[in-house]
Amino acid sequence: MSSETAVPDQRHRRAVRRARRGWYAYDWANSVFTTTVTTVFFGPYLTDVARDAAGPDGLLRPFGIAVRPESYYPYLVAVSVVLQVAVLPTVAGLAARVNRGALLGVLSSSGALTTAGMFAIGDTGWALGGVLFVAATIALGASVTVADGYLPLLAPPGRRDRVSTQASAAGYLGGGLMLAVGLVVYAGHERLGLSEALAVRLNLLIAGLWWLVFGLLAVRLLRGYGAPVPYAPGTGPLRGTLAAVRGLRAHPAALWFLVAFLLYNNGVQSMTSLVGTYAVEQLQIEEDQLVIAVLMLQFVAVAGAIAAGRLAERHGGRPVLLAYVLLFVLAGIAGGLLPPGRFLLFLLVGAWVGLVLGGLYALSRSVFAALVPAEVVGEAFAVFEIVNRCLGFAGPAAFGLVLQWTGSYRAAGTTILLFLLAGGVVLVLGQSAAQRSGRDLAGAVAGE
Repeated sequence: MSSETAVPDQRHRRAVRRARRGWYAYDWANSVFTTTVTTVFFGPYLTDVARDAAGPDGLLRPFGIAVRPESYYPYLVAVSVVLQVAVLPTVAGLAARVNRGALLGVLSSSGALTTAGMFAIGDTGWALGGVLFVAATIALGASVTVADGYLPLLAPPGRRDRVSTQASAAGYLGGGLMLAVGLVVYAGHERLGLSEALAVRLNLLIAGLWWLVFGLLAVRLLRGYGAPVPYAPGTGPLRGTLAAVRGLRAHPAALWFLVAFLLYNNGVQSMTSLVGTYAVEQLQIEEDQLVIAVLMLQFVAVAGAIAAGRLAERHGGRPVLLAYVLLFVLAGIAGGLLPPGRFLLFLLVGAWVGLVLGGLYALSRSVFAALVPAEVVGEAFAVFEIVNRCLGFAGPAAFGLVLQWTGSYRAAGTTILLFLLAGGVVLVLGQSAAQRSGRDLAGAVAGE
């Protein structure tokens, strides 16, 4: 290799490494919303605000509709899910038409500023809190959809599993560190001269500023990888996305994978969203012990994500992903057999879940990226994120229905296992279908 060609190659490698650090930084930036805001602080805080602001009959009336204060936050979650179904395809199509980095910067900053704005909710701002939460959640989903489209640009197929899992590891680490800071502020609010509500509001403000600063850093490092692609005149962003979705019918392996992801992701969503209630109500775990377990899970997930990337490089992304789904099934069985009051055993199962959880989404993202054409990867990831963020209600809903019918958390937990097992089966069937399609195509080419 001549010195003239070596210098551009070195510059290209440095540029790719820089952009990858930016991509990791965005997972580091936005994960604080899921951990600090959604998982721990915002729901209980807004519910208390709504309860204090309720009328004499104990109800709120947004848009004239009578709502119990306890139901207000779950309704907000549902509204944000429905709106994302409409927003994400449009955003994904737009990402292919404009500079991707500029769009990511706008969405990231919007989500971060609305999160920081939650500080202004105060003691009575339940309506403001609802608007800000829905806006921030939509901005998060839209920005992640745009960010996921960078993966094929930053890594060749053989490196995507490692790059994707490293980004997830950065996200779990950032979310865990921010949550640790938040819990220190919250637990020590009296020593700091803060009320409990003000400590929560400060945590929301800090989370928003964290997302803002590191999100802008990520966009800066990603500069140069967000150029728009050519498209036919008159083709709008939403229409382009819908066309790309229809085009997935020509890629049955991608469709099979989306069905598998829909199934096992519902099981994962059920386990992660309901484990707190199960731990307190069924296993008699104290709430402060639960916080310790959540923190531990965050940091264990970092190691799990890194291990998943290395295993995928050696054995392939899909086999490792299938193994992780089966490990999740075993973790669910172990959790269902736990006796009440055994915190150490609960902690061990939590560590097991963290190790698997750390790599599951990252491997799903990289495996899906390998199954769709590069020219429609942005629009395809809109579908992926809709499945991830908007269609994950079936698992929790099934859990709730069985719990209502039987009154047993352990019986309800069988729904989690069924979703996970069904997802694993479809993963295997999808792989077989893809292999058959490949053999049929090869035979057709040979016949010509």
